[in-house]
Amino acid sequence: MRGKTMRERFRKIQLLFCLIAFGGLLTGCASNAPSFSVDETQDFQSIDSFHVKPPLNSVNPTLENGIAETIAKVMTAKGLTEVSQDEADVLIGFFPFVESKDDGTRLNIGLGSGTFGRSGGISIGSVFSIPVGEQFTEYQNLQIDVTKENTFVYSASGSTEIKANDAITVQRALNELVKSLLDNYPNTKDK
Repeated sequence: MRGKTMRERFRKIQLLFCLIAFGGLLTGCASNAPSFSVDETQDFQSIDSFHVKPPLNSVNPTLENGIAETIAKVMTAKGLTEVSQDEADVLIGFFPFVESKDDGTRLNIGLGSGTFGRSGGISIGSVFSIPVGEQFTEYQNLQIDVTKENTFVYSASGSTEIKANDAITVQRALNELVKSLLDNYPNTKDK
């Protein structure tokens, strides 16, 4: 009887450990989901117009114009009107930048468990590491800020993996990123 309860405890410990390891694995593989911040005290229904400002870190005017056009399309679809900077209720600024990340260059192995006669054990750790090859992944990061009278009312940032370096693929990825970043901006179309 005593051996059976020890075995049951060991199995429960193994299950708990596996669940924790699986949760850690899922966390490590999580995507770069956009983050948003909205000023809850702001009356978005009173905002009728916007102006998209050029980025401060201008590097590629063609891609930046594409980002500005996509921002304008999304905001217009939400019920706002694009106007000059002097007439705008809110100003929209954006900051694009590219980041390279070392991605998956090593394979680590070292998880084990087992029973040894009447006792059991769990082994955790890195037994050995195998180089898989150098892999660098490039991400296009983008931050969009909406300000009203020098106060932030909406801010969103996120990134998208650049799967190809041609301008058309990058522009498409950026357009989708802009749409996802502005998705949570309050809709004022049905005032």
